[in-house]
Amino acid sequence: MIRLLSSIYKEFLVLIRDRAGLIILFLMPLVLIIIMTLIQDATFRTVNEVDISMVLVNNDKDSLGEAISEGLYASDYFDIVEEIDGEKITEEKARELVARGKYKIGVIIPERATDAIRGNVDALINKSFKSFNVPGLKKRTKKSTINVTIYIDPATSVSFKNMVMSSLKEFTSQLEIEMFFKNFSEAMAQLMPGQNPIEFESFETIKYEQVYASTKEDNIVPNSVQHNVPAWTMFAMFFIVLPLAGNIIKEREDGSAFRLKTMPGSFITVMFSKIFIFLGVAFIQLILMLAVGVYIMPLLGLPQLEIGPHKIALGIMALSSGLAATGYGVTLGTIATSHEQAATFGSVSIIIFAALGGIWVPTYVMPANIRIISQFSPLHWGLNGFYDIFLRGGDISVILAESAKLLLFFVIMLIIAVVYNNYTKTK
Repeated sequence: MIRLLSSIYKEFLVLIRDRAGLIILFLMPLVLIIIMTLIQDATFRTVNEVDISMVLVNNDKDSLGEAISEGLYASDYFDIVEEIDGEKITEEKARELVARGKYKIGVIIPERATDAIRGNVDALINKSFKSFNVPGLKKRTKKSTINVTIYIDPATSVSFKNMVMSSLKEFTSQLEIEMFFKNFSEAMAQLMPGQNPIEFESFETIKYEQVYASTKEDNIVPNSVQHNVPAWTMFAMFFIVLPLAGNIIKEREDGSAFRLKTMPGSFITVMFSKIFIFLGVAFIQLILMLAVGVYIMPLLGLPQLEIGPHKIALGIMALSSGLAATGYGVTLGTIATSHEQAATFGSVSIIIFAALGGIWVPTYVMPANIRIISQFSPLHWGLNGFYDIFLRGGDISVILAESAKLLLFFVIMLIIAVVYNNYTKTK
């Protein structure tokens, strides 16, 4: 016990004397989480809170052009420009502006687009009343197609493009329905003397209510802070692998490890002292991250982090994640023969774990084979556990499976380190 306490004290002194290392361990994760949350905040807000720059060229000057133009302006999704320096924008100019990235999207409504819709409506009604002679109805049976050209900045995402297309289709579909109803009603009035055409009235029969599913009464609304704090906390915890592995390698290079081996005790005692200190570092990182989410994020105009009522579950996840990270650091420091090896392999492997674990891209949008591989990432287990607490209001019973995986990972890493250390001693 005295050897363990002495080793812990020694590790504590080594840690606090490395001021640059302390800044990296504590300050850099805070800067990272603030920057990443600010960057990703727009993706968690509703679309109408984001100004999307758009060039609109309305050559139709009729019902379709007016419907699309009014719909785009009324939606508040877009920052629409139709003129530059008092001059109407042409199709060629619109294409150039979007291609240069000045605007995200350009919508070109061609001439006589409304006439094409009217013709198609007349053709459909003629087909419906082909056995009747409806006075005043144009005898058209051939359908025509008109192209509304949409120029899209190549740098925009597919989801953005789909959102714009969905909005435009909604505007045109509404107009087509209104025209069909009006002409159909007039045709019926011609066939039934005394019957006046029915005025078209738009109404919403089905409404959609979005509710975030939760087993608890108090729903936690997902936002950039609720997603980013657990994600980057997990990422920061695992980056203590680098200073931990570097600490082990440095002791080996300056002869401290050899002197420690000549003293009574075992390799596990020395390693547990390092694990204890760096586990404390992980807990301090978590506390600082939570404090940033609760107190700093609102000052930057971001939502406040809701920690939830299950503090014990949060503590268990923090302990499990910290042990998994320190176990990985001990193994890396034991196996690596140089600082370069530990730094390169450690940083790259953590980035791979993070990419697979859903830190940057949600796992549900990954290909099926990658989703299978992601199930073996320790950052995926930790992130899911934190999400269960921060987003789903989960308690201890909910996070036990993910916590057990992290603890098993810690044990496996420790066994590998001990076995490798004993193997090198016998050589």
